[in-house]
Parts: sequence; C-alpha cells; structure tokens
Amino acid sequence: MMTGVGPRQGFVYVSVVDSTAMAKAEAGRTVRIPGRGPPWIAVDHELSSVVVARWPGRLWAVEIVDAVTAQDGAGGLRADAGYTRAAAVKILHAVPVAALFGAHGAEVCAVIEAAAKLDLAGAERLAEMRHPGAGDAQNRVWRRWLVRENIPLDRYNDLDGTLAVGASKAGSPIGKAPRMIHNMVGRRAEALAGPSVWVVDEADPEGARLSEPWCAASIALLDAALAFGAPDLLERQDHDILTAAWRDTTGSG
Repeated sequence: MMTGVGPRQGFVYVSVVDSTAMAKAEAGRTVRIPGRGPPWIAVDHELSSVVVARWPGRLWAVEIVDAVTAQDGAGGLRADAGYTRAAAVKILHAVPVAALFGAHGAEVCAVIEAAAKLDLAGAERLAEMRHPGAGDAQNRVWRRWLVRENIPLDRYNDLDGTLAVGASKAGSPIGKAPRMIHNMVGRRAEALAGPSVWVVDEADPEGARLSEPWCAASIALLDAALAFGAPDLLERQDHDILTAAWRDTTGSG
C-alpha cells in the first residue's frame, strides 16, 4: 500500500460538502486558492497523517505547485508537522479512500458507513448483542499491535474502546478509523436525540462521553472495524467474538 509520495507531493482529502477550491478537483487539473491567505490547501505528506473531518469524501494524490511560506504570513510549521500548506496544487490522480485504513480498508469503510446511518434501534441492538468477551478480544488485538509497533505494553492497561494511541503515528491498527466511527455515531446521536446524548463528567468538565446506547454501539462498531481491518492481529475465535454484534445487526460478516 502506498503511504507516501515524492518530496513535493502528498495527499489531500476533500469532503463532499467542501466548498473550497478543492471541491472542483479532478485529475490533471491545477487548483489554486484565491490570494495567498487561509484557508490554505493542507497537503499531507503521508496517508497516516490525513485527517478526515467530514465523511464521505475523496482522496487525491497531488503535486505542490506553490507552497505557502512564513513570508506569506502563514507562520512556521514544526519539522514534524506532517503537512505542507499550499496555495496551488496539481491533481495527479484519485486514491481510494479505503487506503487510509490499511490493506483491508474497504471493509473498514463499510463499518464507517454503517456508523453514519445508525439509528436508535440499531444502536440498541448493537449494544445488546455485543459479545461479553469483546472487551478482552479488543485488548488482545491492541496489545499485539503495540508489540508490532514497539510500544511498551506497560503504558496501557484496559484498551477496550480505545480510539487512538498517541505513541504511534498511525494511531491504531486501522489508522484514524476508530475516532471516525466514534465521531460518526456522536453526530448521528446528536442529530436524532439532541445534545443531551453527551454526558459531561464532573471530574473532567471539558470532556464528554456519549450516553447509552450510543456509546456501547460505537464500541461494538469498533469491534467489527478492528476484526475486518486487522485480521493479521486476530485469532479466529477473536474474529467471531468481535463481529458478533455486527453479524446480528447487519446479517453479514
């Protein structure tokens, strides 16, 4: 799987609701923003650094034609920022969005799509049908991945429902998909039931968690995404455990 391109090239994700100059991107075209001020075109150097703010969208491989510099008032970027600000890019070709989530990204995309369409009945069913051993199975998947990433296991205890591990650039065995799934379920829950679906923890007023059944449903969808997206980290039994709620709810898997 391609994860990076040349030094003057990179990747740009464009949501279908994007209204910037990149909304009209197509292969072979040069896209330029008006002037040299923000919003700039953020060109990620690697797939692992691409942030998907809104789903669905398209992913493009691009060549930087005109980079924005500090002289343009953009301010300096850290050496490890992972992206370049551009005023103009040439669109090289489309990249399957599934590439963001690893070799089995197409299956992960199916789970993300399900999260984007989730309703209350579906959330209740996912929460109810999550296998009692799914938490332990998630822990096994995450811990095997941590070993592969050379991240010390003693930093982490319970990894069930983890959205990202900051010590890894990838964040998870399936890229940024866990956080995307959680955000998708949160948006659906709020659209259907209002802002009360977010529960504020008095010990952490700045943080909020999803109320039930949305929280459990989000984790059940993460179960499935890990099973489909990282099969090399699973025993057969763990695959069956992690896909139990998905199979019951969708009839597939």
